[in-house]
Amino acid sequence: MASSKPIPCGPCQEGKVNTKADIWCYNCDEGLCSTCSSHHKRSRGTRNHKTIDIKSYKPSIPAIKTECDKHGKQLNLYCPSHLMPCCDECISTSHSKCTGIKSLAGVVEKTKIEKSTQSIEKQIDSITHFLDKLIENKSINISRGEQEIKSIQKSYC
Repeated sequence: MASSKPIPCGPCQEGKVNTKADIWCYNCDEGLCSTCSSHHKRSRGTRNHKTIDIKSYKPSIPAIKTECDKHGKQLNLYCPSHLMPCCDECISTSHSKCTGIKSLAGVVEKTKIEKSTQSIEKQIDSITHFLDKLIENKSINISRGEQEIKSIQKSYC
């Protein structure tokens, strides 16, 4: 495993039970303990999911924290002064004088839209550059063709 911290069982966590995962389901993108894994394998909707032993699982990117390290509460707010996500308790204790506190979901969505816009702008620039080159090459080809026509006409006259 990539980290020393054990991966929890997703379904057990939903039921407020802290159980260590034994397998990883790529389709569900969560760990499963042996009990949940056996249900997972028998259920019609999940029996064909791709699973591996949790010891073989290596996350491709580090897990994104959704809970506050200090208070164990959901990170749902964003402090622009400190450029960090916060829980309700952090805001009242450590960020009470900070201004412009925003919903974390709103900040994430705005960032996604900005990144998407930047990506589209890059693609448009790339296409524009390609079309400019294409026009330039076609113009050169037309000029050459016209010169060759004149040259051929001169040789027949």
